[in-house]
Amino acid sequence: MDKGHQVTEQEIESSLSSVARLIDRYGDAYWPVFERLERELSLRKDRQRRVMAHLLHDRKTAKVSLAAKKDRNTH
Repeated sequence: MDKGHQVTEQEIESSLSSVARLIDRYGDAYWPVFERLERELSLRKDRQRRVMAHLLHDRKTAKVSLAAKKDRNTH
């Protein structure tokens, strides 16, 4: 794999499916890999969720601020 390549969530999910099949077929030897992939996917989704929550908050705050300015200017 190219060192500059960022692994996507889809690639992690696909890998999880592959490793799950390996565990099912050959036993728990691949369990640490499965857990690592799950953890990475969870961390990425949590980071995205947290960033989106702040962006949404910022947008709501900006809208309220704009509405307040309009009210002050019309009165």
